[in-house]
Amino acid sequence: MLTFDHGPLGLHPLYNHGHADALSVTLSVKGASLIVDPGTYGYNGVPAYRRYFRGTRAHNTVNIDGEDQSVQETEFIWGRPYRAALTEASRVNDSMFLKGEHDGYERLKHPVKHTRRVSFSGGNIFLIQDSFSGRGLHNFELNYHLHPDAATVEQEDGWWRIDRNGMRVYINLLGEARFQYSEGVEEPILGWYSPSYGVRHKSGVLSCLKNGCSNEVSFATALCVNELSGEKELFQACKTG
Repeated sequence: MLTFDHGPLGLHPLYNHGHADALSVTLSVKGASLIVDPGTYGYNGVPAYRRYFRGTRAHNTVNIDGEDQSVQETEFIWGRPYRAALTEASRVNDSMFLKGEHDGYERLKHPVKHTRRVSFSGGNIFLIQDSFSGRGLHNFELNYHLHPDAATVEQEDGWWRIDRNGMRVYINLLGEARFQYSEGVEEPILGWYSPSYGVRHKSGVLSCLKNGCSNEVSFATALCVNELSGEKELFQACKTG
């Protein structure tokens, strides 16, 4: 099961309890969570971690210039709320295509719009494509957060295999870009998972950082559930089509 978040931020009008997670995804296989939302952790007394768990870097989406998709005014209130929307959805036989976008980074000095496309084909194959439009040079950081109980192994051909309770997913970036793995980083905070209030554990994160002009930067993430058979030709067809 893959979820694709294109909903609004928090509770209007102050956007309380919202997290800056526009266009984030999660993935579970037969009930085993593999790519996860890291949770909430706490409300008071832990300001740095409160900001992290609410922020964009703690979700499976793209962070631009180190900024959240909206502005954290207080520990509960957001300013400059983004607007997110599902702009296209289609299904043909066992294949599905979704397209969403948000305007959270249009508030930057040089505005950027983020568009994400999610394709599902062949019963066990996903392709997630991130593209951007706008002006100026920016830093783009893509993150995928892994469940702390998942064992992560880099394969010889560049794929990462994520295993949990006998379920697995292979993940890779198409093109020349590569993921970097980290967990439990305290400065700057990255790679933590909160299963319940006040509890946090180290967890793995696969990250990719690109610098460049908005119209020239993109990410294409391939996900293959349980096995890798026959995926390369399909991913190339999705990339070019």
